[in-house]
Amino acid sequence: MEDQIVPLLLITANVGSLFEDRQNIESIWIGQLIQTITQFEPGCIALHLQECGGKLAGAEGEEEVRSFIRVLFSNNEITQRFEVRCAWIDQDYKKQEQFTALGCIYLVKKSVKNVSLWNFKESKFEELDGESVSVGDLKEVVLLEKKKFPKEFFPQCKWSRKGYARTRWKINDCVFDLLNIHLFHDASNLEAIKLSPSQYCKNRQRALAHVVDKLNNGPLPKEPAMIFGDFNFRLDTKSVVESLCAGLHSQHVRKDGENCPFKIIYRDAKSSDKIVLTLEHRKFIVQDQSHFHHDNGKRFQKYNKELEEFKRELYEYSISFPPSYPFSENIDEGARYNNSRCPSWCDRVLLSHSVKKIIAKDDGVCTYDIIGRKVCMGDHKPVFLQLNLDTSKNDLPDSSFHSASPTHGDHTTHWAWNSEDFSSNIVTDLQSNL
Repeated sequence: MEDQIVPLLLITANVGSLFEDRQNIESIWIGQLIQTITQFEPGCIALHLQECGGKLAGAEGEEEVRSFIRVLFSNNEITQRFEVRCAWIDQDYKKQEQFTALGCIYLVKKSVKNVSLWNFKESKFEELDGESVSVGDLKEVVLLEKKKFPKEFFPQCKWSRKGYARTRWKINDCVFDLLNIHLFHDASNLEAIKLSPSQYCKNRQRALAHVVDKLNNGPLPKEPAMIFGDFNFRLDTKSVVESLCAGLHSQHVRKDGENCPFKIIYRDAKSSDKIVLTLEHRKFIVQDQSHFHHDNGKRFQKYNKELEEFKRELYEYSISFPPSYPFSENIDEGARYNNSRCPSWCDRVLLSHSVKKIIAKDDGVCTYDIIGRKVCMGDHKPVFLQLNLDTSKNDLPDSSFHSASPTHGDHTTHWAWNSEDFSSNIVTDLQSNL
């Protein structure tokens, strides 16, 4: 039975700013990754990357990505621990309608037997073996399904790289999906505070609803799914500002002839010279960042609402780490947030309720945390979930499940989802609100 239990480590990392400063950040980033691997000794690792290549354009960005993979896969801890090494990185920059900049890296120990991935071209499982690296358009990678979101999902953005990439795994008799996802960000702080929830939140909900519907009602049989990536989930910014600045005087700064402010300044009630918060299009300057560090930002968890619409379809282990974004990219300020956005839990690991069926029964504790708390990892701290899979069976029925879903962070075994209810009700509700 022991060889049926597979320690699994799921990691999501937006690496855009890593590629902006590989010289200073890369060694720290890989070092922290290796430290996490050493701590948990996983049999399988799924590392989902977003913004591969960063803002570097074209061939330059592609070569930087290739170089990064060479450095990672030449690390002794990686080569000695994992016989199977796959890296599939989308750098199809010549086709903007397809380019997502997503990257999927998978590492498997030789001790983990009977591992195969679904071949989306030939519709069959194919055994994993050796090393496979592909950086480019990925059209030859038949073990990966990559999709870019339709433009209408993010109407404010003229061009984006947002999308998702999916792999289907089979370990022994256990079948499950791993999905890398990148949703749209908040373009303007001044827009984000106008509504609760913001228009940006509604756009993300529509895109996530699209993905879940594909998993539930697509051509492949529905299987347990683990979705991890940069969801760009934000705190309800309007509520956060109201909480931080309750009772404070606000100053709206406008340019001549314009009605809308380009800056909002909140001053201390007792001392007008003391600024508490400054808001601009791309600035969110909190004078006292301890609000977000204290007790892992627990004060603001009630404003972390974007997953609520999907509780019947997805669950998440309790968050006990500070907001994962936006950290300073200054190599000497690893624990400090930068002044661009409201700190938020953007990087997440979400699971279908059916995943509970394949988690080892004696695995009472799963670890859900960030990597590199005190060091610079770029503007996003990688987030990971460690758990043990019981791969001895996957006896999920073909029909939809019908029972109460757990609340956020609930670890009980009474779970299910009803895909018909989701597609007919939630999607309709989301569309009616847009």
